[in-house]
Amino acid sequence: MTWDLFQIAFLAILPLVEQRLAIPVGYFSFHLPIVWVTFVAILSNIISVAIVLWLLPRITQLCEKHSPPFHRFLEKIYAKTHTKHSNNIKIWGELFLIFFVAIPIPGSGGWTGALIAFLFGIRYRLAIKLISIGLIIGGIFIASLTVGANEMITLFRDIPEEIIEFAPTVLP
Repeated sequence: MTWDLFQIAFLAILPLVEQRLAIPVGYFSFHLPIVWVTFVAILSNIISVAIVLWLLPRITQLCEKHSPPFHRFLEKIYAKTHTKHSNNIKIWGELFLIFFVAIPIPGSGGWTGALIAFLFGIRYRLAIKLISIGLIIGGIFIASLTVGANEMITLFRDIPEEIIEFAPTVLP
């Protein structure tokens, strides 16, 4: 079980997939309890986001000094992300991070939330708190969807034979 939880933690720290993949894999593939899978996925995702948020200014400064081509590449990404989310930050303020991170759609998540916090100058501790709240909400939502999907599969798999007998095999 320890090795499986380590694999879940590794999946949860990967950018793009984060806990959206780690929770269903842990539950369906490793057959671990949903509470353990969700806890490990959320915790490891929070830790990885804290590290990424801490590293972003240092990586930017390092690239600015030592790698101008890569720094220009980063500046393009920063400009695109800043333009894309500036209106939401104006409307919602710093609370936008919670909503953005909690919604499980591609392109949103802890890593992108850390980038947004860095670009808009949100203080480190506040950003970690807001992103953590979003990750907890998103993790609980993904866990609920995972368990719900499993229950639906079980429901349709266990349909009694008497019901299936009366179902038409060929449509007229």
